[in-house]
Amino acid sequence: MTFRYGKRVTAFVTALCLILGLLVISPGFPDQAKAENQDPVVKKVVPTFTGDTKTSKGFTWYTMLESTGSDLQVVKKTGKKKPDFRKAIKFTGTSYVSTNDSGERVHKAEATGLKANTEYYYRVGDEKMNIWSDTGLVKTSKKNGAFTFLELTDPQAKTEEEGLLAASTFNIAAQTVKNYDFMTVTGDFVDNGVVEDEWDWLINNSKKVWGNTTVVPAAGNHEGKNNAFIDHFNVKPAASNTDTTTDAYYSFDYSNTHFTVLNTNEDSEEFRDFTPAQVNWMTSDIKAAKAAGAKWTVVLIHKGPYTTSNHATDDDIIDPNGVRNKIAPLIGKLGVDLVIQGHDHIYARSLPVNGDNEATQPATITEWLNGQQIDYSVNPDGSIYFIPATAGPKVYKKNIDPVLGDNFYSKFVRAEENHALKYGLDPSNPTRPVRGAIQNFTSVKVEKDRITVVVYEIDRIKGGAPYIVDQFGIQKDGK
Repeated sequence: MTFRYGKRVTAFVTALCLILGLLVISPGFPDQAKAENQDPVVKKVVPTFTGDTKTSKGFTWYTMLESTGSDLQVVKKTGKKKPDFRKAIKFTGTSYVSTNDSGERVHKAEATGLKANTEYYYRVGDEKMNIWSDTGLVKTSKKNGAFTFLELTDPQAKTEEEGLLAASTFNIAAQTVKNYDFMTVTGDFVDNGVVEDEWDWLINNSKKVWGNTTVVPAAGNHEGKNNAFIDHFNVKPAASNTDTTTDAYYSFDYSNTHFTVLNTNEDSEEFRDFTPAQVNWMTSDIKAAKAAGAKWTVVLIHKGPYTTSNHATDDDIIDPNGVRNKIAPLIGKLGVDLVIQGHDHIYARSLPVNGDNEATQPATITEWLNGQQIDYSVNPDGSIYFIPATAGPKVYKKNIDPVLGDNFYSKFVRAEENHALKYGLDPSNPTRPVRGAIQNFTSVKVEKDRITVVVYEIDRIKGGAPYIVDQFGIQKDGK
């Protein structure tokens, strides 16, 4: 039997090489540069959190149209034995024709009744047709205890070669940060969310990463149309008035931490990039989490208020009803600990910013980690914002627009020029640094009294081995 998709992705790249502005593909990672599977029968498999992270798991995948069965099978991992799917717990999901590719079918299913802090093998597919995905491995949340998550943002590739480059960043990140529990991605997964090929280039070429963790997606503006976000991720919107035709906002608890995932593709007269409904939900959500005993609160947001490149002076950020003036003070007043942003394609992190939008100077503890100094802010008065640059090819220069004002950069601990600029400007857009030279990813470890953030960089010109460019932490004493 031959299976056909509406479009074929045929990628065969032998070297990734970049010479001062001409992105080809990196010489340092020939293995990651090769497409992992030219035409999988079951593809774009993504596990997500749905409901209680200790007992449930959501899944999304794509097939050809003829496959109408949406079957999920899970087997508890025991020792080193291979899974026997004849003994699997079986779940049935739903499917529909892809919004943006009439030749593909989207499937979604949810596993429930799982055990906390347990690894499960799984496969998804069509039992009647006997077509299945590769076997994946996912883990449910602990009831308490330390955990680590991997954070990447803005892969946003617009060509097949750039898609392979972004996919290799995910592969390298997963090889570098060992034993992480889940992966957050703060938006702009692709350049044009309604072009399915772009999703294939990213997810299928790093499928061992996407398929063997739980993904926490935040909607970016590049997937803000025509079901581009919701088609690829099985998340449960927080409220019935969430616009699920484009994106969703939602939250979840993991061990001692509450995560609030925002959607900046909305808009209203009162709030740029948000509706009053979402702002009211966020306020109630975080207050309820704290009342229930959450030790830490983390916000994931695509269009963040405290970044240092092009978008730092966008109208939707700096207007009186913009994100910096309306949403940031609320985040500070709610006592959020860490805000992870996207959208601006540069690395930066702030001092703690309080509910008055003022930076505060915390007491610090200095230690050594990974052979480098790390400072922990102790009981900071305010939320620390950071943007982990990009997992993909596109980068921006530092914003020096006078409209930022004299005091803006005094709110930052790190706010340097983009590290890619040393390699020159992008020939197709001289206002930006060269594409493809530098990518970043981040490890975030959460413990009882500490959060530790380690930021890695990949320099394709220098061979591509990841190295640490920043690390920082938060410590709560007596709380």
